[in-house]
Amino acid sequence: MILNTYPDRPCGLPAFVVALSLLLLLAGCLPSSCRRTESQALFPSDSASRRLAARTPTDTLRPLWQTDGPEAHPLKHPRTVQRGPDGQIYVGDLERSSIFVFDTSGAFQREIQPDAFAYPYVAGWRGDTLMAYAAQARRFDFVVNDQIARSVPVPGRRDLSEDALTYPAATDSALYVKVVGEDAQNRVVRLGAGGSVQERWRLPGPRWRRAGLVRPRGDSLLSLSGYRPVIDVLHSGERSDAAVDTVRLRGFDSPMLARSRAFVQGDADEPPLLSASADPAGEGLFVLNMRPARLRVDVYDRRGRLQHVLVGRKQARSVFPMDLAVWRAPGGGYALATVAARPEPRLTFYRWHRLPL
Repeated sequence: MILNTYPDRPCGLPAFVVALSLLLLLAGCLPSSCRRTESQALFPSDSASRRLAARTPTDTLRPLWQTDGPEAHPLKHPRTVQRGPDGQIYVGDLERSSIFVFDTSGAFQREIQPDAFAYPYVAGWRGDTLMAYAAQARRFDFVVNDQIARSVPVPGRRDLSEDALTYPAATDSALYVKVVGEDAQNRVVRLGAGGSVQERWRLPGPRWRRAGLVRPRGDSLLSLSGYRPVIDVLHSGERSDAAVDTVRLRGFDSPMLARSRAFVQGDADEPPLLSASADPAGEGLFVLNMRPARLRVDVYDRRGRLQHVLVGRKQARSVFPMDLAVWRAPGGGYALATVAARPEPRLTFYRWHRLPL
């Protein structure tokens, strides 16, 4: 079932959840709503990226299916999506305070909704244990048989201001949380299964520069910057005060790059949101490039150089996917799943028939 309309602000959702879900973490703007700047000047690195993007191969992504969930209980405000170890697709819905599960044909399987769930993000897995993150409570929930077996709070959560932002990730061996806030030192913390701090990385600089999700890749953690085309790569075993290894996304192009430069130089009040999500798969990094008219996913190699541009069909209305999951598909190529809350809540599934990177 596809609904015809969806309110700009979901009914009953706290303001902090709306802010998190849209990733407008400062006063940032989406590409269709930013006021245009008079100057179209770019940073030299952005100019070089635009030239590289213009000569990069482009493939078309066509959706195999899309769904807004079961007719009797549809999606309301999907915010996160990941593929589980069972091969199914897990979608965290903030307004439902639940996690929906679909198979790769789009068929609804079940809804995970323990009583203690509150605005869950799908953070990852430890073995076959689903790791959900409660954004308001700032805790990790270990979900076994669709029930919360135990929880681990973020260290120092009571000292964080209400506007401090936290971004979770979970693997078989660790829990990660990135903390970004005006009155908190920007940092990433690695936790053990019991919640003790195992490692800490400092992220100097303004909070707009560090705002963005985190994704594990092997022994490293990728820290996305939603407002500049860069990825911070955090390596285990480094000193907490070691310089951050930053990889520039060479080939990232956006109509908002001129406004990004204007904001960095103090000539604009709001930074444009360039990317809301990214996901590593194989040797590639798939980056959601925010565009108002159609889906665009840029594929980078490990050095941060653009290899392919994937574009969806043109939409009659602006659709802004807010999360992306990518994995190698059986039989070759890649599977991609995106979630969007506006203009209608939906999960969309794509295949890219390409040899693995």
